Amino acid sequence: MLSTVRTRIGAIAAEVDRSIAILALLSFVSQVGVSIMLPLLPLYAVAVGATPAEVGLMVSAFSVTSTVGQLTSGFVSSRISARRQMPLGQAVYAAGNFLIATTTAAVPLIAYRAFSGLGGGMTIIAERLYIARVTVQARLAFTNGVVSAAGSSGSVLGPLLGAALAVQDLRVPFVVVGVTATIAGVAAFLFLPAERPAPAPARALPEAAELVPEVVPDVALRDDAAPARSRWSDVQPLVRLALWSLAFNASYGSWITTFGPFSKDVLGLPQVFVQLFFAPFGLGAIVLGPILARLADRAGRRRMVAFGTALVLTNTLSLLAGANVALLYATAFLAGGGLAAAQSSWFALLAVATDSGRRGRSFGLVSALSNLGIIAGASIASSAWSTIGLGGGMVSASVFLVVAIASLALVPSDRARR
Repeated sequence: MLSTVRTRIGAIAAEVDRSIAILALLSFVSQVGVSIMLPLLPLYAVAVGATPAEVGLMVSAFSVTSTVGQLTSGFVSSRISARRQMPLGQAVYAAGNFLIATTTAAVPLIAYRAFSGLGGGMTIIAERLYIARVTVQARLAFTNGVVSAAGSSGSVLGPLLGAALAVQDLRVPFVVVGVTATIAGVAAFLFLPAERPAPAPARALPEAAELVPEVVPDVALRDDAAPARSRWSDVQPLVRLALWSLAFNASYGSWITTFGPFSKDVLGLPQVFVQLFFAPFGLGAIVLGPILARLADRAGRRRMVAFGTALVLTNTLSLLAGANVALLYATAFLAGGGLAAAQSSWFALLAVATDSGRRGRSFGLVSALSNLGIIAGASIASSAWSTIGLGGGMVSASVFLVVAIASLALVPSDRARR
């Protein structure tokens, strides 16, 4: 059995080329910094005098500017390559965190956090665009899974380092985040290989008209009628894929709003449970993510998006059922793998759907607009929390996941085509 495992690991490693290996390493370094800071951000905000409303505003401001950064990355991708956008995004993110470490009041903290959101959003889209341009279609889900797993490795290590760094001063983690983002940006600028040229849209060759003159009238008729149909045929796959992302992000917004209070106040679990809960998520993404994503390239990416979403659903349902801690951690492990596989497969579907052109704008628009789901989910969960209780917020997270799975019925199957 050990030899079989080694063979499989070797096969996976053999499929990772230099560009993806470097990108995975950069994702790890960057995510270590992010996960060092993120759990401590609310505590730091309170320490500088922020009210609960200002803490909420800080979260919302980051989401809004991240959306702006994603849209910007997509629209300028035809002029600034994804490889060059990544260092720019990391530089902005690093500067924002260095500034956060200097603040002593809530308003500057909100402004600096919003500024860092611009760089974070730009980096997200640039990274996925780069993957789409250096990877063949047959391995898109697998490659996205490898990069996601590398980032998840940083998510496991980061909170442990953050807890140690924050013992003396809560500012130190933000300085470290600025340093890790700077390292990732410089390394991306120096070491990432160039992207492949974007494929040109398929068009009828002039020679074809000369060789077959009798079909010219029919072609002319189709060309006259094509714009109305082609616009919808280009947009339709993106709309269908966006529905899943919107519902999935809404579930995340509901979950992140109520998970901590629900675990402590309803389930009666200690605070350390909440702090350590993200570790099995990261481990699941590392262990299961690349394997499931590799399977998606062979068995069907739409299927894997649905299966991965269902794995995430098992965790929210186990929380609602009040399962014991061991089962909660086990479902978190499965949910981490499902989350990585679902997102990797979804980005692969999005890359294929935009092969005909304008991939950068499509990536930016679909991903950025999906962030509205986070705001909607958080708002609905907060309202349910106030009127029904914390359980209502967790129920809304589960309902959104069911809606996300159901929306995939509108996405054409990709298994037979490949």
